[in-house]
Amino acid sequence: MKTIIKKGLNLFSLSILAGSIASCFGGSNEYETFPLTDAELLDFRLYHNDSLPELEDVVFTIDQRGEGSFGLIYNYDSMAYMTELPEKVFVDYLSASGMDNVLNITDGDSIWLKSGDSIDISKPQTLKVFALDGVTTKLYIAQLNIHQVNPDSVQYNQIASDLSFLQTEDTKTVVFNERFLTYSRLNITPPPGYSSIQLHTMQDAALWIGEFSKLPENTVIRGIQSNGNRLFAYTEDGELYIRYDLNADQWVQANKPASIKIKSILGYLNAGHDQPEGLCMVVETDGINTFAFTEDFTHWEYDSISPTPIQDDFPLYDFSTHSYQVMLTERITIFGGTSINGVAQYSVWSTENGRYWAKLTGQIDIFPRLAGANIFYYNDEFWLINGILDDYYNENVYYSRDGGVTWQIKPEDYQLPEDYPERYNASLVADKDNKYFYIIGGKQTDVLPDIWRGHLNKLGFKH
Repeated sequence: MKTIIKKGLNLFSLSILAGSIASCFGGSNEYETFPLTDAELLDFRLYHNDSLPELEDVVFTIDQRGEGSFGLIYNYDSMAYMTELPEKVFVDYLSASGMDNVLNITDGDSIWLKSGDSIDISKPQTLKVFALDGVTTKLYIAQLNIHQVNPDSVQYNQIASDLSFLQTEDTKTVVFNERFLTYSRLNITPPPGYSSIQLHTMQDAALWIGEFSKLPENTVIRGIQSNGNRLFAYTEDGELYIRYDLNADQWVQANKPASIKIKSILGYLNAGHDQPEGLCMVVETDGINTFAFTEDFTHWEYDSISPTPIQDDFPLYDFSTHSYQVMLTERITIFGGTSINGVAQYSVWSTENGRYWAKLTGQIDIFPRLAGANIFYYNDEFWLINGILDDYYNENVYYSRDGGVTWQIKPEDYQLPEDYPERYNASLVADKDNKYFYIIGGKQTDVLPDIWRGHLNKLGFKH
């Protein structure tokens, strides 16, 4: 049933209007038609011209269903962290009745609230809206959301500890088809057909399922690499193995020339414009370490006649590697690590074809010469965390916005908490949305069989 009223009539006369006003008022431009039993609010706004002008830009959502018998009025995009509210702000609203028909019943008080009146929005307000029949009502909770944590800060939490498969120095965690896989060499006698290397797959942050692996016994575990849907591993005698299947820990030995031995897997180069995709490595041939590349694990590109040795300061192990695109060109960039002579490096190297590597950094230390540090891509930047030099543990979080050429220390709100055990040789992986990163295991004086999770607060906000 609908009735017709003139805008601006007081709620006091609603019961009389409900019985006496009929639809015969018809088509004058002074009158509009409104539902008799509709008590919904259609729009809600706050403003304060003096101390908080940005309040006018806040968009409120009106959830008519809400929770229980209450509708909800709230801003989906929270206001900035540490926003200070004035004691009172002004409110404008539009109801389905077209009238000022809201009663503020917060804390048991009953005060009529007209558009243009002021309210204390520092706490949720309970609003009771009347329909034109004077009987039908609807309750709302109205609140102004303000971020309670600094969006430009990182939260760190230990989410698991005393994990038996991390109680070893020889361990590596990789992401394979969006799942975390940890390979560990444990002092356990394997069943026939398996090695002493165990595989644990993460179901959630604390629940891991373990099994023995079919990796060769002499696999260099910390050298295992992933390109997302394939795993690559090499052995101490220089053989290369590939895993394709997420559901079965089956490894296929690559068909490589007998004259070369794999010394290190540098990363997987994705296909780009005029760029083939394939695996980048350091191989040894005729006693010389040189760069190599293969697209199909059958045809190999390397200097077979007169091999060019890699640079003395090029890292062979314990480096961090990342594949990404720059100006429509695919690249692999590796950070830090340890050279063949055992010296920790601070340099950054990059390649577009796997055969030729350019050093992006000069002779000045851009971050400490840290062994066993972790560098990862997060929030559109490279971050460096963990690592050791002599007896010094890195306690800072460094970052680079130019691909690793220059580095700075993050502000205090990004740094590791005081109760975080500093470490090196940990694994660091991120989830599929690159929202959370996980620091898994590592070593201090002894091994650290725990998992820490970090995330930048603003990446956890819905908007």
